[in-house]
Amino acid sequence: MKRSRWVVFSFLFALAVAGGAAAAAKDSDKKDSDKKDSDKKAKAGDKPGSGPAGVTLNACGCYAKGNGCVCTNKKAKCECPGECEPAGCDEKRNKEAEKEYNDAVKQAQDEDKKRADAEKKKIQDEKKKRQDEEAAFEKKRQDEEAAASGGDNAAAGGQEEATDEKTAVKTKKSAKDGAKKK
Repeated sequence: MKRSRWVVFSFLFALAVAGGAAAAAKDSDKKDSDKKDSDKKAKAGDKPGSGPAGVTLNACGCYAKGNGCVCTNKKAKCECPGECEPAGCDEKRNKEAEKEYNDAVKQAQDEDKKRADAEKKKIQDEKKKRQDEEAAFEKKRQDEEAAASGGDNAAAGGQEEATDEKTAVKTKKSAKDGAKKK
């Protein structure tokens, strides 16, 4: 039993050591390949013989020559605003600035439109609420009048007849007055 434990533990130890060695070898291979890639990039991007002797290149790979600018790398990036840089960088920068400006204007217009729509909706909601309140008040008033007139129908009918008679008398008087004036 003791021997079988010893065999199992030694086997596990051997596997652990082998796994650690394999991982270390893999990491060292990766570091070597990364180093080679960075060396290739450095050689391709910044060739020491690409410019004339005694001239320092800027980050774009360009140098000033008299009033002009000479770029040694055709794939140079636009990283030197205001300095000597590849052709077309200024136009590219202007296009990007114009696009950003247009996007900002459009966003501001969209926000204004949303704000106006929200204000319009708020006004409509307030108007509808006021109309609903008025309708509820009018209905309540009509219900109260109906309840009040339900008990006073006889008295209300008598008042309506008296009012009709007064109107008829006034009409007759105005007809007589009109005939006299003619």
